[in-house]
Amino acid sequence: MATDVRSPDLAEEHQGTVLRGITWKEYLRLRDNPENYHVRMSYLDGTLILMSPLYAHDNSGWRLAMIVDRVSEALDIPCRGTGTTTLRRQGPGPRKGTGKEPDYGFYFGENDDRMRNKDDINLDVDPPPDLAIEVDHKADSLKALKLYARIGVPEIWRYRTGKKTLWFGRLAGDAYETVDRSVNLPRLTPSLVLRALAESERISELEWKRWLRVWALEIPEPPADPAR
Repeated sequence: MATDVRSPDLAEEHQGTVLRGITWKEYLRLRDNPENYHVRMSYLDGTLILMSPLYAHDNSGWRLAMIVDRVSEALDIPCRGTGTTTLRRQGPGPRKGTGKEPDYGFYFGENDDRMRNKDDINLDVDPPPDLAIEVDHKADSLKALKLYARIGVPEIWRYRTGKKTLWFGRLAGDAYETVDRSVNLPRLTPSLVLRALAESERISELEWKRWLRVWALEIPEPPADPAR
């Protein structure tokens, strides 16, 4: 079943500074101002949300990104991280458009090669990242899925720090549907990733990085698709 992400109110479930009636040009001016580089921004059709993530938020995002990096390396899957690079796509009117900064983004396979040596992501000519990670610490990113759907990101991971839950979603039309395995790293399930996160809390950072390398090589292959 697809998750409904078509609510018109982007700010409904977010905590942060909300500005309404902002034109696309105003959003670009604010986003591209060097004094605002430390501020995360989400824009949807005139509504702009400004947020400054806390350490607990960014630390969880980094650990999830480390898992992606180690697993793609172990499985010899080409992978390129995009970090929090702004993804933006202009709409047809002065207050129409979408702008979003993942907590972490990744290209895989052919798209990794396609984005090699590029200094920017231009969605008019470049593909969106294959995977975006969203971490919920003091905000709820459910409504943010609408932005990712508009941008065309094929896969989303949504981690909630308080409940320590992880959800995988695959783009299906204009909404995301729940999947039990990663689209881009099909050996990974939410429960496996949560196990790796739990291990990071038990041992030191250096020990965890070493543990990840071994763990990634031991992850079993996904079950065969009975339809094939």
